[in-house]
Amino acid sequence: MKICFISFEYPPKSEGGIGTYAEHLARGLNDRGINVYTITRGDKVCYEEKKYRVPTPDALYWRRFFFTRQAISLIYKLHRLHKFDLVHLNGGTYPITRKFKLPMVTTFHAPPNAKQIMMGLRLFRSRRSVNDIKYLVLKNSVGSLLDFLLAEVSDRIICPSPFLARDLMSYCFVDERKIHVVPNGVDLRSFDETESFDDSFLDKYAIERENFLLYMGRLSFFKGVQHLIEAYRNVQKKHKTLKLVIAGRGDFEPNLRIFARGNKGIVFVGYVASNEVKKLLYDASVGVILPSRVDEVSPMVLLEAMACSKPVVATNVGGNPFMIRHGKNGFLSRPKDSESLAKCVNVLYENQGLRRKMGMFGRKLVEQKFSLDRMITETLKVYNSLSYDAS
Repeated sequence: MKICFISFEYPPKSEGGIGTYAEHLARGLNDRGINVYTITRGDKVCYEEKKYRVPTPDALYWRRFFFTRQAISLIYKLHRLHKFDLVHLNGGTYPITRKFKLPMVTTFHAPPNAKQIMMGLRLFRSRRSVNDIKYLVLKNSVGSLLDFLLAEVSDRIICPSPFLARDLMSYCFVDERKIHVVPNGVDLRSFDETESFDDSFLDKYAIERENFLLYMGRLSFFKGVQHLIEAYRNVQKKHKTLKLVIAGRGDFEPNLRIFARGNKGIVFVGYVASNEVKKLLYDASVGVILPSRVDEVSPMVLLEAMACSKPVVATNVGGNPFMIRHGKNGFLSRPKDSESLAKCVNVLYENQGLRRKMGMFGRKLVEQKFSLDRMITETLKVYNSLSYDAS
């Protein structure tokens, strides 16, 4: 089987879980003997073995449009050479033409834009982030139509959680027979084989093992890190040596730095690309916190933390309850509620035995339901269902 896999995000041009999903899926399928030819963006034209990077102008709101135009042109050339069996679109890519007459699979990673507009309108009362409001209004008015078109032309749709599947049926009027729920998978082997004994990164930022909370992800208003900082201040009153490590980058970072100004316990370490450093931060932390204000679908950071046997605390939004068993592998907190978040953190920090039990439960849960091997197997079932239709 030959697959043309198209993903706007792909390491190192990646800002979050969508790029991680793309890399893991492409590599996992290739390991199973599936020929995957990946098209993604780059600073210049770069053709590696089975991976094609096309230059894409870094124009806000329009980057994906420019990328898709380049990708369509390249698909024509590659299809003549390789005769693909299907096209797999990953994430928020503009709908491509069906002139290829190839079956199309699309993985959605985020709530439909129509729903995001509704959430965005509430931000006008917050007066927190003009950039985020502009992004929602300008991008999502067009994005709502594109979501609908993309769902309409796709032969199969992959959703990482039942929560997103319901949203697509509600907001994009998708026939549920098209939708397959395939949970995101984490590469357990890559974490198990990565050592995390070199503490030089921790020493650089004066961070002690088992004495810091970890946030890892995109720094945007919607991720709710501002509420985590507020919760941390409350925890800090009781546990003065405990630190908060914030790993990631994003448009909201300057606001967060201002909000955290003067607090020496809050440490910004930037975007972490190295798997070794990522594993070190997970292993050495008290737990991983994801304080999102709005719906998450299937955050990779939670799966990675559980793969490293770490407890997690996340807000009770979107697909998070699909991944977290409250009181078993972590806690679910109310969104935008710093007091609720602080209580969960205090319980974790003060109960080392509970942290270990939660970490063990989370690891078993990942092995059973959220492994990369399982994700690859379920994705292949989706591909094979298209051949049944053809017959």
